[in-house]
Amino acid sequence: MYTRLERFMFPRKHMLQAALKKISKDLTSTSSFRELKDLILLDIVNTLQVHGGAIVFKYRDSTEMIIEGEIDKDEVERIVNTDRELSEEHPELMSFEINRHEEYTSFLIMTRKKSNTRLGLEEVQWLNLIISYLAVSLENVYLIRKLSDKLNRLASQLPSEQEANDFNWFRKLTFELQERERVRIATDLHDTTMQDLFFLKRKLAALGSQYDLPREAKDNISSLIEYVEIININLRQSCFDLHPYLLQEIGLVRTIEKIVERESYSAPFQIRFDAVGVQALERKDLEVKRHLFRIVQELLNNAKKHSEATLVGIRLSANNGKFVLHYRDDGVGFDPDRLVAPDMGTSGVGMEQLRSRILHLQGQLELEAAKGAGVDIRITFPMKEGLTA
Repeated sequence: MYTRLERFMFPRKHMLQAALKKISKDLTSTSSFRELKDLILLDIVNTLQVHGGAIVFKYRDSTEMIIEGEIDKDEVERIVNTDRELSEEHPELMSFEINRHEEYTSFLIMTRKKSNTRLGLEEVQWLNLIISYLAVSLENVYLIRKLSDKLNRLASQLPSEQEANDFNWFRKLTFELQERERVRIATDLHDTTMQDLFFLKRKLAALGSQYDLPREAKDNISSLIEYVEIININLRQSCFDLHPYLLQEIGLVRTIEKIVERESYSAPFQIRFDAVGVQALERKDLEVKRHLFRIVQELLNNAKKHSEATLVGIRLSANNGKFVLHYRDDGVGFDPDRLVAPDMGTSGVGMEQLRSRILHLQGQLELEAAKGAGVDIRITFPMKEGLTA
């Protein structure tokens, strides 16, 4: 009788228990930072009815965080970089330490509730119980990611050509798994989320046309339809980034031209791309072209995140029996020595992925970079047949 009446007699307690059950179950299958945000952090924020929350990893020389809702990112970073405990004295945020290890410390940060009150004793106790589960899951996520990064570095830093060839099967498997997962995510987005948005758009349009609504209401519906369409366009672009199907339909050069054209609208720098005498490259198999596309994609992503450049140039050419991919920017540059063994949470892993792809295609990388002097990257691949992925 008590169990049946509990949800009515103590609704808040019943809701917290139900949320705890769901979150603890989700944590058993969480293996990535994306899942931590979409499954766990979202449920915590919604259950506690707070403005926002963050899970933060503090490494030796960097900080990484995932955020849900509205929360001051700079203030969160200040809190986790302060040695003393601020969870009780900060006027807006509460800080909870999850794990503390030699390599990193993790925190859960919560804002005030939407009612502009701090979390109550019962809610703090519930949150501490969640943290006890979260500690194990975060450790697993960190170890999985660390292992993946080590495997990528191992695949890109083999000391001899013979060992590299012997290890080629591992590189091939790694890239195939990555592409398979990208295709799966793109397909899921297309078949579920994008279809849901399509039907939502139709229902909103029907709502505006079937009923005699005030002008203001119709304008609001039109604005919602436009917003849904913007979301749909962004998802379509994400699907293309994950699964560049145009490589097979129109070839590598035109596909790169399309992504350069798209990025030119949002990138904080001018992008110049040209291709000269690379008709033979279009006769390569799809996997080779996919690797080259991913290399260009990674170069542009790194430029957007780190270069602070005003001009980025990419040139694809054929010369002396080799294909050459030349990248150049006039940005702030970097210290290339720091990319030899990047720490978790830094940007060096992307460069290791790039190097691994180049090595897999039997290519060579020449890198010139220095702080304040931009970046110059020259990548060469043999023209001979037999490049496979």
